[in-house]
Amino acid sequence: MAQTAATPIVTVSEHDEDTDLINRLLRKAGVTAQCQHVASLDKLADALRMQRPHLLFLFSADPAKNVGAVAKICAELMPILPIIAVTENADEASIAASMSAGARDLVSRTQPERLLAVAVRELRAHRLEHSLRETIVSANRYRRELKAVMAGAVEAITYVQEGIIVNANPAWAELFGYDNPEMMVGLPFMDYFDAGSHAALKGALIACSRGQWTSDLIRLTAVDKAGSTAPVDVQLERAEFGDEPAVRLSVPHNQLTHNEPEQLIVDAVHKDPMTDFYHRRQFIELLGERLGNSPAGGVRALAYIRPDKFGEIKDEVGPLATEDVLIQLAEIIRGLTQPNDICGRFGGVVFTVLIERGTLRDAEAWAENVVRMISDHLFEINGKTLNLSCTLGLSEVTIGTDRVDSLLLDAERANKRGRQRGGNQVIVAEISDESTRVRRFDDMWVERIRSALMENRFRLIHLPIASLHGPPKKMHDSALRMIDEQGDEIGATEFIAAAERNQLLKTIDRWVIASAFTFCSANKPGQLLIRLSKDSITDSTLIDWVSSLAQKAELTPGQVCFQFTEENATQYLKPLKQLISNLQKLGFSAAIEHFGIGKNSAQLLEQLPVQLVKIDGAILQNISTNPGHQEKIKLLVSAARKRKVATVAERVEQASTMAVLFQLGIDYMQGHYVHEPDVVLGEH
Repeated sequence: MAQTAATPIVTVSEHDEDTDLINRLLRKAGVTAQCQHVASLDKLADALRMQRPHLLFLFSADPAKNVGAVAKICAELMPILPIIAVTENADEASIAASMSAGARDLVSRTQPERLLAVAVRELRAHRLEHSLRETIVSANRYRRELKAVMAGAVEAITYVQEGIIVNANPAWAELFGYDNPEMMVGLPFMDYFDAGSHAALKGALIACSRGQWTSDLIRLTAVDKAGSTAPVDVQLERAEFGDEPAVRLSVPHNQLTHNEPEQLIVDAVHKDPMTDFYHRRQFIELLGERLGNSPAGGVRALAYIRPDKFGEIKDEVGPLATEDVLIQLAEIIRGLTQPNDICGRFGGVVFTVLIERGTLRDAEAWAENVVRMISDHLFEINGKTLNLSCTLGLSEVTIGTDRVDSLLLDAERANKRGRQRGGNQVIVAEISDESTRVRRFDDMWVERIRSALMENRFRLIHLPIASLHGPPKKMHDSALRMIDEQGDEIGATEFIAAAERNQLLKTIDRWVIASAFTFCSANKPGQLLIRLSKDSITDSTLIDWVSSLAQKAELTPGQVCFQFTEENATQYLKPLKQLISNLQKLGFSAAIEHFGIGKNSAQLLEQLPVQLVKIDGAILQNISTNPGHQEKIKLLVSAARKRKVATVAERVEQASTMAVLFQLGIDYMQGHYVHEPDVVLGEH
């Protein structure tokens, strides 16, 4: 009988008995180990060169401090070597700190069973990663052949007329589990998609049939013959079938084939095979990388999601079936994310998601939708139907948030508060040192704002507004940027709060107005929207200054539209009503932005003579799966139409959102889905 080779292990510890402990535990699991004891870090490099271990155990009273030094040595000699830290007592904060420093996990010495489970898990993962890395060499030999086969693969294609499938190719039938495409002809197209996709799909079909759909893909949830669901990206085009108008829908062939070998390897090593979310360690690494780079715009937030009373679910369905519950839970979360979000299975029953949205209000709306969707979902497990709720802790990535462990800890604490309050809710993390942070933040920004004003280092960019139902015209929304001392662009969201707290908004508003007027004189846009702060609403000298400036600019009536937030409009209703009246006498129009966030939004249209309202982007978060928000937008659109007020949807990020908005009758939309910022410098 062949003898199994011993597994090389290194233990870094001041005590020999720690090495004996590892030997005993691995022997218990049937692993023959050859353990080498390293008493100090200065001997670790030599041990790695000689032993080439499969695992490294670090015993330390202060693992967060020592893991980094060990990881640095390993990174140079054995980058994929798993490091398992062991200490007397580990809690969530110390585990996160150790993993952030480079450990795969941190285990309490008093938990030998968990230590063994972690060791077996990491040993298996190391062997798999080592084998798969070797496989890359062989896989790359066939890359060209594979790409050639993929290039020749047939797209899945179907034609739809008035909601009915009139033709489909074999690839389309196979996508839905059918052998013969004729079995699908004559049936309603909607039947092959989840109910949550119907609103977006219906809107996309209508828009495409009218020639108002772009070539972008729309993400839908397909339902196959067996009732299984899967996300699929579909492309829509206007076409003809049988000399009659039709919509041609196709799924690109790269969705019908396997991923590249390298991607399969990455997924196998770094993702949980059951949920396809990143493992805890990989999620932390990606989170750290993302925190190291500033977002292009908007805000970032970390969601910490944990099902409520999961022990009761476990008792009802059994420990093995609980994994099926978590898989369905992960599918709900995945269906509500955007491509740039990062999803992780953080351990056990906890999921984490790093999201990027336009505002914190958008992030909260997204989180509330996650909680609602999970609560409304019926979990089918082993013939049983279960209800489940979850609690979501949300921690915003604010100025100075550069530590992964503190961000995770804030989100975890918020989640814990929510569960203590009964669960099934969203709790936003409280920042304990907020006042200190704000003071430091203001001290940094006030001087930079004043310097930028003096040196004319502010710029306006002009974001296009696209037509859905309204008359097409060249409309743009202005956004403020600062050019810093190094020539880099800074979004207004980073400094505008400091400007407001230090009475600088009035000065910035006048710079914006002057620059916008100059742009309009030179470029003749159909309409340019510029926003005014609450300080300008109550500025009695503003109207005379604007009147004088407008005469020099020779603007056409309606070319400039001044916009005000709904919050400011509600709070400063009387002075704003007078200001709008005076502006309209000068030939300007008016708009309300972030419309719909208040309890009585529609009443503002009776009190303020505006020509445009911009529906807040928070209401649009995952709108294709939120019937309540769809109904709310219908009411807002109806109220606006009664008063001949045009509607614009803010911060539209996805094709599915655009499809629903088209169906709901929105006139215009703006956001990253419409176009990346078209930068035009305004001269002052």
